[in-house]
Amino acid sequence: MSNKVIFILGPTAAGKTKIAVKLAYKFNGEIISVDSRQVYKGMDIGTGKDLDEYKYQGARYKVQIPYHLIDVASPKSQFTAGKYQRMANKAIRDVINRGKMPVICGGSPFYIYSVVDGLVLPPKTSESSRKKLNKLTLKQLLVKLKKLDAKAYNQIDKKNRRRVQRAVEVCLETGKKFSFFGEKKKQDYDFLLLGINWPKEELKKRITERLKERIEKEGMIQEVKRLHKRGVSWKRLDDFGLEYRWVSRYLQRKISYDEMFEKLNNDINNFSKRQMTWFKRDKRIRWVKDLKRAERLVKKFIV
Repeated sequence: MSNKVIFILGPTAAGKTKIAVKLAYKFNGEIISVDSRQVYKGMDIGTGKDLDEYKYQGARYKVQIPYHLIDVASPKSQFTAGKYQRMANKAIRDVINRGKMPVICGGSPFYIYSVVDGLVLPPKTSESSRKKLNKLTLKQLLVKLKKLDAKAYNQIDKKNRRRVQRAVEVCLETGKKFSFFGEKKKQDYDFLLLGINWPKEELKKRITERLKERIEKEGMIQEVKRLHKRGVSWKRLDDFGLEYRWVSRYLQRKISYDEMFEKLNNDINNFSKRQMTWFKRDKRIRWVKDLKRAERLVKKFIV
């Protein structure tokens, strides 16, 4: 088992964490989160950290499953895929060196494949470059990106300003196309990729129900208010997308409550589709419908 690593991946709201926690408990594992927003402190409800789920309920008592790469950065700072890759590789080695099984759980495709495929990632860009580009609108950044790297322009999420700007920064500072980065390197680990998914209509229902729960009962609107009071700008919140974008716009009275819910629900559904576009291309993923199937595959994997 010295080089075995399990991935639990899939679209948002699929129930990945519950499966990961149960597998970690059964196979002496620790969880490494692979979520581009759960790295940020204070962004709990909107990112679905669900830290209570890491307490596995046994027959007589609860067991705390150790987890990594959650709450490791300030939401005021930039956290790149390159930084995640370095920290994840370090966490994997640490877990294995202690005789445990790394169970990597999440749904951020680029972060996932930065580890699985050892992607060569673009370097960190300068603050001065970032400040200049901060002055441009998303539309202006997209025009620049199209001229600099048409391939990246066609593939990127054009609503995600943070990622569009990052691509432009890399092109300008390295003199290389953003799409150049992504070359694969052979990894030292043996990965088992387990995918969790639901039929389309059922997943849509789960997304809507979870969103209602987070807004009406868990306090997602209050969370965004707290983040802004602590100095996270409206612009920065908007850049995080999804929950933080639409709730912050609602709090600024740019949209109504009903508009916020509808647009956010649609965006989360579209996000889940983009996630599945990535995952469907990967023939290594073993799609499972229940815990028993996942357990059988893990048992065969670790022999």
